[in-house]
Amino acid sequence: MSEFSLQTEIEVLELLVDESPCHVMEITNAVDGHPITIDQTCAHLHSEGCIVPLGRGIYGITDTGKQRLETQRES
Repeated sequence: MSEFSLQTEIEVLELLVDESPCHVMEITNAVDGHPITIDQTCAHLHSEGCIVPLGRGIYGITDTGKQRLETQRES
């Protein structure tokens, strides 16, 4: 995974820790990313079990996502 992708994932997880649940467009605006990039990042984080779709483009963070963020902060 590229450094940019990892940084984007961290930013998405940090936002969701603070403000979960969030709509994908809120996430896009908050992390100043391209909508397609954020959508792909959310899809990847969902496949990893870090976030969960709540419907209509809204995502929440899971315990796995919180643990992953904590691990990234420590490294």
